[in-house]
Amino acid sequence: MTEQQTGVAAIAGFLGGMVVTFVVLSIVLGVLLIIAHWKMFTKAGQPGWKSIIPIYSDYVLFDLVWDTKNFFIYLALSVGTYVLSMFSTNAQTGESNPIVAFLCLAAAIATLVWWIRLQLKTAAAYGKSTGFGVGLILLPNIFTLILGFGDAQYVGPQE
Repeated sequence: MTEQQTGVAAIAGFLGGMVVTFVVLSIVLGVLLIIAHWKMFTKAGQPGWKSIIPIYSDYVLFDLVWDTKNFFIYLALSVGTYVLSMFSTNAQTGESNPIVAFLCLAAAIATLVWWIRLQLKTAAAYGKSTGFGVGLILLPNIFTLILGFGDAQYVGPQE
């Protein structure tokens, strides 16, 4: 084996190790987040299994911390963003439609605003401050783990 081949093999081994490490850490974090969400739901008197069903878990979370009508607004904004993004560019010509692109951007921003409001409502419903809500917005995984595994108690929706 030449010196160049040895160097390439060493780099490939290093990168492979990095990928394996990243995958393992991602799986561990994912499992911890599932458990944290489960615990958050049980603190609120809901069965934990409701936290692992996509879309339904969001519906239940909105019901716990805010209101279900706001879930449907959030869902409509999310679906609207997705649908508009499909029509913002002509697939055959590659030309973008500025009106549809603007509507897509507006729907995406509205979805983000609704998600931010949900995080603030979640913090309040678990007896935490607005500062904690900002933490849920900026570092959602860490602050979700704190809510699930910490001493936070569910106090219900706050106005």
